[in-house]
Amino acid sequence: MDTNAKEFCVKGVPISKGIAIGKPFFFTLTETDCPEYTIDIEDIEKEILRYRRAVEASCRDVERLQRRLEREGVTEAAAILETHLHMMQDMMLTVEVEQGIRLKRNNAESVFCYVIKKCKKKFMALPDPFFRERYKDIKDVARRILGHLCETGVNPLAQVPARAVVVAHELPASDAAEATAATVSAFVTATGGATSHAAIVAKARGIPCVTEIDVALMQNHRECDVVVDGCKGEIIINPSSSTLRKYRKIQKQLESYFCHLTKESRLEAETYDGYSVSLFANVEISGELDMLHQYGGKGVGLFRSEYIFLSRDHIPSEDEQFVIYKGLVEKMKGLPIVMRVFDIGGDKFSHIDELPYEETRNLLGCRAIRFLLKEREIFKTQMRAILRAAAFGDVRVMFPMVEGPGEFLDAKAVVEETQSELANEGFVLDKKIPVGCMVEVPSAAIMADALAQECDFLSIGTNDLVQYCLAADRSDQVMSVTYTPSHPSIIRLIKLIITAAAHHDIPVTVCGEMAADPHFTPLLLGLGIREFSVALRYLPIVKKAIRSTSLIEATELAEKVMLLTKDHEIRELLASYYHKHAPDKEDPDFETM
Repeated sequence: MDTNAKEFCVKGVPISKGIAIGKPFFFTLTETDCPEYTIDIEDIEKEILRYRRAVEASCRDVERLQRRLEREGVTEAAAILETHLHMMQDMMLTVEVEQGIRLKRNNAESVFCYVIKKCKKKFMALPDPFFRERYKDIKDVARRILGHLCETGVNPLAQVPARAVVVAHELPASDAAEATAATVSAFVTATGGATSHAAIVAKARGIPCVTEIDVALMQNHRECDVVVDGCKGEIIINPSSSTLRKYRKIQKQLESYFCHLTKESRLEAETYDGYSVSLFANVEISGELDMLHQYGGKGVGLFRSEYIFLSRDHIPSEDEQFVIYKGLVEKMKGLPIVMRVFDIGGDKFSHIDELPYEETRNLLGCRAIRFLLKEREIFKTQMRAILRAAAFGDVRVMFPMVEGPGEFLDAKAVVEETQSELANEGFVLDKKIPVGCMVEVPSAAIMADALAQECDFLSIGTNDLVQYCLAADRSDQVMSVTYTPSHPSIIRLIKLIITAAAHHDIPVTVCGEMAADPHFTPLLLGLGIREFSVALRYLPIVKKAIRSTSLIEATELAEKVMLLTKDHEIRELLASYYHKHAPDKEDPDFETM
């Protein structure tokens, strides 16, 4: 430590919670040179074979890392690598590279780099930062394959010094997966959002992570100790002795808290006065289901089916979809899974050439169920695959972005029509598959009573409901002050939906970010919610919040909230209740968790 330097703090964005103390280790990705040369005609098949072997070797690398993560119980990180495997094994990629070698008579490295650059151009043209972020996974996969082609290997983080705080401009997901909490104490990056796969891997591994940090500034303090506060998003460089003592104490408290959460994860989700609550998970890929069973989740409340497009540049066929859905259903081991049909449009998946992007790119235009009702062939192909897979378990179907009962009935008619066609073709189907809809636009919330008459269940998508109700784009940082789920109008709409569902005796689930925030758990319970669906990593946190809540007191809290007319009043009341009832007394900085 430089004893002459003063302690100072750099503010970033927290991505993965926790506290870390260590020395910075600067991790730089080395770009593999991509040679280009012409090959002889008689060497074309040899060159194709060399490319195939590089892909096979890359798959073996990822499979080995996957198995290690699964043995360590880091199933969410292992699931991310399943996406990488799909990308490597994508026939469209293989065909394009092999055709390029044959037609151009160029070496595999140069053709492969050309194909990846084309892919980059498509992804970087997308306005949605979520999908630009997904390109990083493609780049990660490409780097591994290219490393095998050029025999340069990759740059894993397996050999970093003990207690290292890894500092990088950006962090590929596979490198994050190579790291272990025993050696890497934290990640600090210049770029990478909460939805990046590297961030998800860091959370799954329990490694604190802060992004949007000036990495060049940290380069000037290579020999200093640093404290990474993954709860507040702060990097403290050259901490004083008193600061170190403070954070070491918090570190021990957090370790104790997370250990306690893990032990409680197999307990039932019920309030401490004995009322049972169903806790479901939102998932995207089948590898995440191992963690669902580990945490004692009651099923999947939202499977985002459109994510099967991520490693493809085409719409999967009925049989391709059936194989994916059947695999998911079988991994559920009898638990229910709610399949949300394709939520396409508004910048999502404009890299798919078969989709009419110009028609669907408007966020308030032809997207989600509107798009599917217009493109009946795509809709029916997906429904055929889902209905066939439903024969192997408990499957429910959910329509996104429904504006009212008329649109819902049109979509439901497609399901019934598809069922009849499959039955006539000799397929064995369940007699009735439950069909519901997401309530995520104000018109659907207002018409909840009419929707509840037709639906088997309702699911409140709070992210979009807040966005559309308050006219505040949730991806716009400028509007972040306006985008608030504690706004009285949102609370009243949720109550309206719950009342309608109860009147018609159908279940209602909350599946947005609001459901994953333990500050809102008592309020949602008090309003009448008995089903939550959250990202897997939040299952233990929400379960703890449920088990720390009395339904009687939660109902009283909801009654008080319904009388308030300002969002800051609601936030303050929820925070006060939370600190008084939910956390254990020894939990540190619990509000930041």
